[in-house]
Amino acid sequence: MASSDSLAFWTEALQLKGLRVVHVRRDAPTDPVRLTVAPTTELAVCPTCHHTCQLIHRRHESYPLRDLPFGPQAVELVVHSYQFECPRCGQFFTPAAPAFAPAAHATERFLAHAARLIRCSDLTNAAAFLGVPEKTLEKWYYDYVERQRQQPAAVRPIGAIGIDELRLKKKPSSTSP
Repeated sequence: MASSDSLAFWTEALQLKGLRVVHVRRDAPTDPVRLTVAPTTELAVCPTCHHTCQLIHRRHESYPLRDLPFGPQAVELVVHSYQFECPRCGQFFTPAAPAFAPAAHATERFLAHAARLIRCSDLTNAAAFLGVPEKTLEKWYYDYVERQRQQPAAVRPIGAIGIDELRLKKKPSSTSP
């Protein structure tokens, strides 16, 4: 498999919106696959003046982040991010990446999976299964639950309208107010 085919495969397999895999590394069969991901575009909107910026002030590479395993194979992500300088207002900013949990070395989907495991079992077993230290997973879990609690509830469209059958069966009163 050619290098570009491998990168395209991992980009498609990860399904992280706005990111592409630029490098794959795996030293030994027991080591996790370490994927380096970068934004697909080098453009951002300034949060202060709301104008587009393409002036990159600095590039940053994250520590490895835990992601969902690919079958039995553990996956770690190294994220390249850009710090932009807005030429209009002079502000420096790094665009937020919603796929990655703040203050945790894991993706949001990894934490969602860990939360499901913890709810079905317990923290000790989930940590052992995921290969994460128990205290680390505990902190990540409570931070994740707090973020979920603070998010506004998703508004769902109306699927059905109920009719009060008892009210319909009653005869309308002859006197009206």
